[in-house]
Amino acid sequence: MPDKRERILSSAEALIARLGFHGISMQKIAKQANVATGTIYRYFSDKEMLLRCLHEERLRGASAAILQGVDAKKPNYEQFCTLWFNTMHYLQASPDSLCYRMQYEASPLFNKEEERQMDERYFKPVHEFFEAGRVNGLFRDMPAELLGFLALENLMLLTQKCTKGCIELDDALYQQLLDASWNAILKR
Repeated sequence: MPDKRERILSSAEALIARLGFHGISMQKIAKQANVATGTIYRYFSDKEMLLRCLHEERLRGASAAILQGVDAKKPNYEQFCTLWFNTMHYLQASPDSLCYRMQYEASPLFNKEEERQMDERYFKPVHEFFEAGRVNGLFRDMPAELLGFLALENLMLLTQKCTKGCIELDDALYQQLLDASWNAILKR
């Protein structure tokens, strides 16, 4: 069983994904985590701190999952395939994390500068991959952030549709989507 702190974070994530920010309380989080409400305050000074910690820890986890096995020495297409499939698998395995992130980014807690700093801290290798491809003339001449958006961020919406049963994908469709994402960023 995960430690209490992680149970609290996971419970908050699941509740927010299901009920939204306004539908949760420290009492609901405690009940879901099977801890006393006071226990939460041993780890987090208040609800805002809990939610900010959750956001950063989930970004860190997403980064580790997305970058797993990416080897900068391999050809660009192989690196891209690893990034793309890692992103898809992470999102499919973590639907609460995706819903939580969308809720967080729409909340008053979202701070553009803090988000930029965390993005730089955790996703720098991803940005460097797209920037190197742009500089070398392989990818379209647009900011690395937009190249990443075209290639990977759209997977968040696709994963939501799959999770809800609106779209079913098989291996052939995954490959077509991967190729379409690759072609979307290639310089023409």
